[in-house]
Order: sequence, then C-alpha cells, then structure tokens
Amino acid sequence: MRRLEHGAKGRKPSGQAESRTKGRNRFEQRSVSVYPAKAWFKGTPWHGLIKTVLRVERFTQCRRADTGLWRLRSETAYYVSSAETLTPDQWNQAIRRHWRIENANHHVRDVTFGEDASRIRKNPDIFARLRSIACNILRHNRHDNMRQARWIGGLDLNSILEMRGIR
Repeated sequence: MRRLEHGAKGRKPSGQAESRTKGRNRFEQRSVSVYPAKAWFKGTPWHGLIKTVLRVERFTQCRRADTGLWRLRSETAYYVSSAETLTPDQWNQAIRRHWRIENANHHVRDVTFGEDASRIRKNPDIFARLRSIACNILRHNRHDNMRQARWIGGLDLNSILEMRGIR
C-alpha cells in the first residue's frame, strides 16, 4: 500500500468526484480520485490485470451522544480494479453500495450472530451457511431488527415455524 500512497502524490488523477452525506448525528464528505494504473504496476504480474487505482478520502463528523461534542475523523482508502470505463461518480456510488452490503450483512453476522466470536474449529463453513440461511429467512419475513427477531424466535418456536420459507 505504501507504493500507491507515494505514487499518488506525484500523479494527476484522470477524474475526481466529491459527495456529501448527512445522517443521524453524522456528516460525511467523500472525495474519490481516479488514476490510471499503468505505471504503478509496470513489471509486476498485476500489470495487465489492474487498470484503475482509486483514492478515497473520507472526512466524517460524528456527534457523541454522551457528551454532545463532535468527533472528527479522516481516513484514506485505496482500491484497485480491472475496470477502467467508469466515471468518478460511478466509482463513488459503487464504493457506497459495497459499504451498504458490508454494514447490512457482515455487521449483522458479526454482532447479532456472533460469527467472529465463534469458537467452532471443525467445519466452521457449515455453521456459517446455517447463519446465512437464518439471516435470509428473517430478511425474507421482513424483520428489520435481527436481534429482536432472534430473541422472539428463541422464546417461541411457533413464531419460527410460522415464517414464510420454513416449510
């Protein structure tokens, strides 16, 4: 990653896009810079495969509920891709969609289903599939709060058996 970081400073992007989002107690400003990847990967096995390098800078302000103060955060992320025909705005939307999936799926699996804390060492993929099936059934039945749906299912087996997609 260091190689890209130093290389991005001296190069001019082929395009840039900025976006701002506002949510509950959160403001985010995002800047996407698109670079052609020809020179960065010259002489490496990746030379013909990676066409685009993206630099995404995020500046976030989050309001802390306990103090009411705003916390400022900034980060820079780099992405590489084999696609080269997208505009900077399209790249920005694609990255946002990726994080929507990350937050909606992986966060639920990690926090609600405790996947990262799992101590299963034999055939963990089987249990990962079972968690996926359970998550899909709950989403199919339009449960927004997975933790609450699991709690209700744990208290009353009939509520699980009455769900669509079980039988």
